[in-house]
Amino acid sequence: MRTATRALIGAVAVALVASACGGGGGGSEESANSFSAHSGEPESLIPGNTNESEGGKISSLLFSALTTTDPKTGESVNRVAESVEGSEDMKTWTIKVKDGMKFHNGEDVTAESFVGAWNGTVYNALGNSYFFTDLLRVKGAADVAEQKTKEMSGLETDGQTITMELDAANRSVPLIIAYTAFYPMPEAGVEALAKGSKSAAYKKYQDAPIGNGPYAMDGKWQHNEQIKLKKYGAYKGDDEGKADAITFKIYSNPDTAYNDVTAGNLDVDDNLPPAKLGTAPDEFGDRYADAPSSSFTSLAFPQWEKAYQDVRVRQAFSMAIDREQIDKKIFSGTVDPAKSLVTPLIKLGTRDDPCGEPCTFNVTKAKQLLDEAGFDKSKTVELWFNTGVGNEDWINAVAGQLRKNLGIKVKPKGLAWAQYLDATDKHKQNGPFRYAWIMDYPSPDNYLEPLYGTNGSSNTTGYSNKKVDAALNKAKEQTSDDEAVKYYHQAEDMILKDLPVTPLWYGEEQAVVSDRVSSPTWDAHGYLQYEKVEVKEG
Repeated sequence: MRTATRALIGAVAVALVASACGGGGGGSEESANSFSAHSGEPESLIPGNTNESEGGKISSLLFSALTTTDPKTGESVNRVAESVEGSEDMKTWTIKVKDGMKFHNGEDVTAESFVGAWNGTVYNALGNSYFFTDLLRVKGAADVAEQKTKEMSGLETDGQTITMELDAANRSVPLIIAYTAFYPMPEAGVEALAKGSKSAAYKKYQDAPIGNGPYAMDGKWQHNEQIKLKKYGAYKGDDEGKADAITFKIYSNPDTAYNDVTAGNLDVDDNLPPAKLGTAPDEFGDRYADAPSSSFTSLAFPQWEKAYQDVRVRQAFSMAIDREQIDKKIFSGTVDPAKSLVTPLIKLGTRDDPCGEPCTFNVTKAKQLLDEAGFDKSKTVELWFNTGVGNEDWINAVAGQLRKNLGIKVKPKGLAWAQYLDATDKHKQNGPFRYAWIMDYPSPDNYLEPLYGTNGSSNTTGYSNKKVDAALNKAKEQTSDDEAVKYYHQAEDMILKDLPVTPLWYGEEQAVVSDRVSSPTWDAHGYLQYEKVEVKEG
């Protein structure tokens, strides 16, 4: 997963860069059994490059993964896979693909459909290539990433069977392969990857991707306007869509979308404005729904800036923030102040307060630490965030607390999403910046290695600690949950001691709907289950 996309979404903010489109709430003209939903402009719909919320919600309908996650138990459940079996040392995994599954163009879904897509992802250095090169460490992935060859030596196919050989043990493979990076692609998609991510073929496929999921594209992606999907009639999965069609309307402002659903011009809105979080339940009644979220929001510190290289500075900023006050005044009690790097939704080894004092509001201690570190208070601190999606309120609240509690000058610096992505990728931030995450697979590893591992795909702070890397690697090698948890805790404790980010809060999923559709539900990864939304009769 890349630093500039999924790592930057959060409890109330997602990547929204487009202007709102028009249209009524009745959805597609072709069928009364259709509805409309709020989305932001996706960065990509290519599975190997889709690693942010807006692309993810669309891709999860267009494609079906090998596995999924049971929302109640957090355990892996086979989907397109017939079976997933690991060797005793967890370095060799055998995956059997079900027969009879089809892409939307009628092409068979085969073992090669997966492996071809994975090789193309790594060869083109797409955003999700990290999953193969660094997370799973598939044999030969590094050679493909360096374009020495086009196929990972650790991947073989035999009929409908995939054999995956890893350079290091990994206990979480069945959970990991549920992620977007591991979706299959038809021949046209694999060929587009072979021609390169800058080719016309790649762009053509991205604008009208052919998947194997419960919904297919209905025409091309109309950038910054809408994406229309239609139910795939030949789908053989267990998660068949209820509606005949879904139109995702692309908005740049959550207030506009909220007004549209209030007026009946939009059917499903899952990105409520912060100002409406407290009033939405009363305004919509039984048309409001919520659920625990896997989202985690933090304030990150640019390790490349000398001013933030002293841990006492980072601790001072953390202890000067009153998370409970912001939860109450800005979020109307809809977020939970965080004192851990791992969401409590993950039951494996979850702890209430491993952070301790550095995450506890204490103005006196914060001032003392900042003075001891010799922080230059004459310079204005820029607090970076992405605009247009409701971040302004809480960023201004944090800025106000830092001014008051630390006696420093603070100026919020907001950027449009595309600019923010560029600034994050290129380490342009010269001050603390918004940094958030939602779950890809239900393991503590997913909240630790990508964000804080030395080569983590979403390590936007520049943090590196070889002891943390070693502990995370040891955790993945363990066959016992108890032994794995021991190493996860070691890694988290070391990260919190260094505090490259300060935990702020865990989010909550919220949505409001029109009176045309049923109340929504969410899957184990925090995606609203659009395929389960039903259009009411009459």
